Amino acid sequence: MAALVLAIAWIGFQLGTHRHTGILRVLTQGKHFLSNAVTAARAEQPRASASTGPQHSVSLSWKPSSSAGVGYNVYRRGTSGELVRLNAAPVDETSYIDRTVQSGQTYFYVTKAVNAKGAESSPSNEVPVTVPSP
Repeated sequence: MAALVLAIAWIGFQLGTHRHTGILRVLTQGKHFLSNAVTAARAEQPRASASTGPQHSVSLSWKPSSSAGVGYNVYRRGTSGELVRLNAAPVDETSYIDRTVQSGQTYFYVTKAVNAKGAESSPSNEVPVTVPSP
């Protein structure tokens, strides 16, 4: 909006100081400037109004296995009741961040240790997590 006020003031100044020569050029420049300002403002509107609320995540951590060379698989059970593995390959650390959660949902997490041959241990204790609503 400030750009529009400045453009109008500049056009008024140009019209007042240049009686007959260059008036058409100034009006044309002002029209292009205003057109570009309106186009830029319209282009920015979707980004400014695209707020969908906070993006939630769940941070998990667990005690390491006493076995050497172990990785971990992280599983989540949601409202469907199905246990789904979240990681594509075993996790080397003893922590994991689930960034695919939905607000207002409750999830249940377990981990399983994985040895070098890919065999999994029994699941850990199940941990419930309720993600806040926006």
